[in-house]
Amino acid sequence: MSQAQPTLLEETRSAFGGTWRLIIGRRDAPGYFFTDMRGLASSFVALLVSVVVTFLISALVAPAGSGISTFAALVQNALLYGGIMSASWVVLRLTGLTEKFTAFVTVENWVNAIVSIVLAFVALVTVSAELILVLAVIVGFLARINNARLVVGMTVVQIIMLIVVQTIGMFIALVAVGLLYGPVPAPEL
Repeated sequence: MSQAQPTLLEETRSAFGGTWRLIIGRRDAPGYFFTDMRGLASSFVALLVSVVVTFLISALVAPAGSGISTFAALVQNALLYGGIMSASWVVLRLTGLTEKFTAFVTVENWVNAIVSIVLAFVALVTVSAELILVLAVIVGFLARINNARLVVGMTVVQIIMLIVVQTIGMFIALVAVGLLYGPVPAPEL
């Protein structure tokens, strides 16, 4: 007898619990994510929803005319995402863990979606961009390490390799952003 597929709302609820457990390093965290192909598709839906929500909230928080266009921000984020995921694929291939790539991406997408939305709402109640940046870095780092450790099953050396190669992938993506959009002008004082 086959099990009924969870609804997107059920997946979202479960992913919230899994994200929290992943961030704090609980071993049961992977069980909260649906890592089949349907779960992967749902994670991309969640990621797209988070992009819309964070762009809407940033439009409310940021003063008019202070940032880049929404399209440019979307392209830049897509390039950075592509760089990080491509680098992740390379590491999983080198370490013989390619069968875990779908699970890795699914969890990464859900965590990014949930953390982005939570931090966007934190931005509504604080004026400290530094606080949001520090939270994003700490939570992102913990989640990425624990995704590699708990979901993929990587060793410490493999996790270090993943972080190094993802950083290289991100720099390559940043170069691509620079080539597309040129240098950013310095703000006037």
